[in-house]
Amino acid sequence: MSHLPSGPRHRDDRGVRTTPSPAARIRAAFPYAEQYLDGLVDRFYGRRHPILDASLRTLVARGRRDPQEFALPLLVHAAVRGGTGPAVPVAAVHALWWRAANALDDAVDGNGDGDRGERAYGMAGSAALTAALECGYGLPLRVLATLPVPESLRRALTADYLDGWSAACDGQLGDLLNEPDAVGPDEVREVYRKKSGAVYAMACLLAARLAHGAGAAVPGPRADEVAAWGEFGEVLGILAQLRNDHEDLHGGAGEDLRNGTATYRLAQLLHRTDRAAGERARLLLVRAADSEPHHRELTELLGSPEVLRPCNRLLAELRHRAHALLDVLAPASPYTALLRARVDAEARPLDPDGERQPRPGTPPVADPRGPLDSRGLPPRSGARA
Repeated sequence: MSHLPSGPRHRDDRGVRTTPSPAARIRAAFPYAEQYLDGLVDRFYGRRHPILDASLRTLVARGRRDPQEFALPLLVHAAVRGGTGPAVPVAAVHALWWRAANALDDAVDGNGDGDRGERAYGMAGSAALTAALECGYGLPLRVLATLPVPESLRRALTADYLDGWSAACDGQLGDLLNEPDAVGPDEVREVYRKKSGAVYAMACLLAARLAHGAGAAVPGPRADEVAAWGEFGEVLGILAQLRNDHEDLHGGAGEDLRNGTATYRLAQLLHRTDRAAGERARLLLVRAADSEPHHRELTELLGSPEVLRPCNRLLAELRHRAHALLDVLAPASPYTALLRARVDAEARPLDPDGERQPRPGTPPVADPRGPLDSRGLPPRSGARA
């Protein structure tokens, strides 16, 4: 988003003035979210917990940042209400989750600054892990508990965050413990729905609930719209995980194969090919961690049409579902185009030169939109997303 145009120019009595584009308005909110984030540690810890204070400051300052960590909650709130200001605290909460999740990875694998194994961000690995737990759990809950909103809304926002936290932990454990040969594509998709989908859903739920002011167990159109925004986030999160898998294979470190991670693409290879090809893939997977030639051969098998075709169908299905939700939730908002662009970026076909895909805007044949449900929202597809 850093190179998007600022918007059209027009004249008035004061001369030439620039009208900020929706992208520029979202970008302009980032410094406020960053300032809010920087002030949280001092606000809640400071002299009361000096050691934790120092570790959290180090993590927040030096931790690996996700480039989209502020954007999604701000975009959703702006799509509903037209502005970003009230969403700054929940954007900071979402960023804290990402800083913590990245720190958990980096404490084990190194953070790119020369710290490996036992150190991360200049701290002992165990200290970074403890700080990450407070950063992703205790501090976000403190923020939500002190928001100046009605108590019912505050409870609902807290429940959204806790539900997202627990689902993401469940999905992460599934990702760590699942054996590729023991789980099929549907089981891997369910892991993705929790591991990544729940985090994006949490971001969208927090922003939409804050925008609508819908507390817990409040029936009616507002509650339905909040839930639908959560589904949009879930779909976007699955798309992001599929894109992450692809980038790890092509241009990335190839860690998924070396670690024996049960990815959706690997599940397609192991469970939807002929027996001989499946056996060859299993042999390569065992050797991929220590053998570059075997790693390379397995990567080539994962790029075969038989593997890519169902993956691209899933991308098209999820893309269509996300667009269908936006068509109902925020069809007239200028910020919706940015959300659509983010969906389309994640949903790009994995082999654009080799596979025929539906044109943009064309629903996939296997997942027609069908009629709207009683809420005026497109019905969910049969498979969980």
